Amino acid sequence: MKVFIIFVLMQLVALKSFALDEARLLKQSKSGQTALFNMGSHDGVAEGDYAVIAKEIRAQDFQGLRVVPVARARNVKMNTDSSVWILFKIHDPELLVEGDKFLILSESTLLKGRRDPRIGKMVVVARDKTVTEDTLDSLDDDNDRLSKKKDSYPAIAPLHGRELRSDNDVDLLDVEKWTKRKNTETRTALYKSPNQDEFRRSLKLSTFEKVVTAYLKQVNNPSFNYDSFYDEQMRSQYYNEFNKHSTFNTEYHDYLRDKAAVSASEAKLRRQILEKGEIWSEDYSDEELRGTLRAVSVLQEKDRRDYIVANPNRYLLNFSYGVPLSDGQSKEDTVYRRDSRYSIELNFEATPFIKHQTLERFTLTASFRNNKSAFADNKLNMDLNENSLSFGANWYPWYAPYTIQAPVIFLGTYFRTGQGTVESPTAQQKGNYTITSVPGFLAGLRYNFKNNFGLRIAGSIETLDLSRYESDQAESVLPEDKKLVEGKLGMGLGYSF
Repeated sequence: MKVFIIFVLMQLVALKSFALDEARLLKQSKSGQTALFNMGSHDGVAEGDYAVIAKEIRAQDFQGLRVVPVARARNVKMNTDSSVWILFKIHDPELLVEGDKFLILSESTLLKGRRDPRIGKMVVVARDKTVTEDTLDSLDDDNDRLSKKKDSYPAIAPLHGRELRSDNDVDLLDVEKWTKRKNTETRTALYKSPNQDEFRRSLKLSTFEKVVTAYLKQVNNPSFNYDSFYDEQMRSQYYNEFNKHSTFNTEYHDYLRDKAAVSASEAKLRRQILEKGEIWSEDYSDEELRGTLRAVSVLQEKDRRDYIVANPNRYLLNFSYGVPLSDGQSKEDTVYRRDSRYSIELNFEATPFIKHQTLERFTLTASFRNNKSAFADNKLNMDLNENSLSFGANWYPWYAPYTIQAPVIFLGTYFRTGQGTVESPTAQQKGNYTITSVPGFLAGLRYNFKNNFGLRIAGSIETLDLSRYESDQAESVLPEDKKLVEGKLGMGLGYSF
C-alpha cells in the first residue's frame, strides 16, 4: 500500500512539473507595456522571471492546437494571487485582449528541476611572445602536450574520440601576461572573462529560449493534431499496460515517414533558394542542377495546385464568335440572299458558391449579343439585325468550372430579350421588332490554361419570338409576329479571375 501511495504522489509531482501555467489577463496599461495577470507566487512563478506569453488557438474543423507567441515579458511584482509583468517585446498587440486566457511560459516552470550550471575560471599567464600560443593550447585542452611527435606515430585504430573531463559545465578564461618593471615582474590583464553570476544568468536565459522555441516548434507542427496523438497513446481495451497499436511499423506508417522526409527535403530546398538568392546553384554540378531543377518544377506544380484549390477563379469573361447551324432562307427569292451570317457575343459567368461540393457546379451567366441573321417569310428573304441581352445558369456535371487543364463540360439554359430590325431588300421595307427567347438551351466545353486564359466552345438552340412594333410603310409585307428556331455554334477565348 505504501508503494502504491508513493507511486501516485510521484505521478502527481511529474504531472505538475510538466504543466504549463495558464493565466487570465486582468488589466493592461494604456501604453500596453504593463500587464496584470491572475497568477501569483502560489502558482510557482518567481519574482524577476522572464517569460514568453503565448495564446492557444484551436482549429474548428479538427482537434488541432496552435500556440502563438504574443509577447516577451519580465515579472516586476509578485503577489500571492496576481503578478505584474513588463511586456518589453510585443509580437501581436491585437491578441492581448483583457479577460482572455494566456499561457505564461516562464523560467521557473520550464526550467524546473534543472540545476544551475557550474562555472569555473581559468587564468592563462604567459610571456609576451607566447601569449597567443599558450592561450590556444588552453582552449584546445593541451591537445599536443603529450604527443609532440604524433606525426611520426600514426594511429592505427582509435578506440574512441577525445573526451573532456571536467567538474565544471563551463570554464571562463582570463588571459594575462608578464610585464617587467624595475626588476620586478607583474601580471597585466589582456582579457577578462564575464562575471560568473552574469554569465550563469545569460546561460540560463539562453537555455530557456531554446526550450520555448522547441516547444512552440513541436506544438505548431502542421502535421501534429490531437486525433493522431491520442490514437498513438490509446491503450488496449483488455490490457491497460499495453498500447492498442503494435510497436512494429506498418506500411502506412512507413508511407507517412517517407512523406514527412520528402516534405522536410522540400522545405530545405525552399529555404536554400530563399537564403542564397540567384546564386543558390553555384555549388551544383550539371547533373545535380538538372535533378534539382526537376525537383523545383515539382514543387512549383504542387504550390500551383494548392493555390488553385485554395484560391479558385470565381469569374469568367468570354468573347466568342458564332456561326449558324442552319439556313432559314428561301431559294424562291432570286433577288436577294444574305451570305454573311454570324454573331458576336460577350459573356460573363460567375460562381456564387465557391468551394461547395455541390453548389459550386452551378454558375450564373449574363451576355450581350450582336446577331446578324436571316429568314424567309412569304417567299421573301429578310435580314435580321439583333442586339440582345441574355441571363441564365450553367451546370458542370463532372468538373468544377475553375478546374485547369481538363475538359470541363457544361449544360445551360437562359432567356433572352432585346430589339432588332428586319429588312426585306426585295420589297425595300424595314421594321423594328422586340425579341424574346424563353427558354434557350446550350451545351459546351471549357478548357482553362495555367495563365488564366481558356477556350470555350458551345452549341445553342433557341426559339426567337419576334413582335413588330414599328414599320416604315403602312402596307408592309413584313410579318407582324414570327417564330425563328436558331441553332448556333460559338467559339471563343476567355479569361478567368
